[in-house]
Amino acid sequence: MSSGTQNENCFYPNRWMRILLISTEEIIGKNGVNSLLNLAGLPEYIGNYPPDNMKKEFPFDQVGKLQQAYWDMYGPRGARAFATRAGKKTLNDGVEHFGQIAKAARAAMKIGSFERRVSLGLQFFAKFFNQVSDQHVSVEEDDTAWYWNIHVCPMCTGRTSDSPVCYLAVGVLQGALENFADADKRYNVTPTHCIAKGDEVGVIVIEKNPM
Repeated sequence: MSSGTQNENCFYPNRWMRILLISTEEIIGKNGVNSLLNLAGLPEYIGNYPPDNMKKEFPFDQVGKLQQAYWDMYGPRGARAFATRAGKKTLNDGVEHFGQIAKAARAAMKIGSFERRVSLGLQFFAKFFNQVSDQHVSVEEDDTAWYWNIHVCPMCTGRTSDSPVCYLAVGVLQGALENFADADKRYNVTPTHCIAKGDEVGVIVIEKNPM
């Protein structure tokens, strides 16, 4: 089992983590979130979620601790399902907080063929992530899939695993595809490489043929 990077001096915007915690609370309740924060060693956020601003002040190591708490609370299988659901709900709930961004994303995904629209949308989201957080992602594609490459990963920070742990990102991508591409289509979105298990880059594969 390999060690995940520490990513010192890397941060998420406060608003992103606030939305994540609120979305998580809507899934498991306030007591569930309190238990999760205690398990993560982050009791200072109980009843005191990060402020609703885009300042980069939520450390990646705390993101990693919160994600690890999913695994400790639910076990690997349950945590993967929960993290995916939380990521999808976070994207859905967060859309209203990023009105102009959402409008621009939808505009980008109206140009050209469907595959072209998804490609443009993924590139748009990658640029947005890279600009407003210290996460670094890139997008590639071939004839069969798009590849969401995570070069600096908050979910892996301080963690080790023998299988991918980036299911929060899986949920976010599923939510983005449904919100901005086609709500009637579902895609296989699968993490294949993960920094927490020793891979140089995390990779999430989005198959082009819908299920």
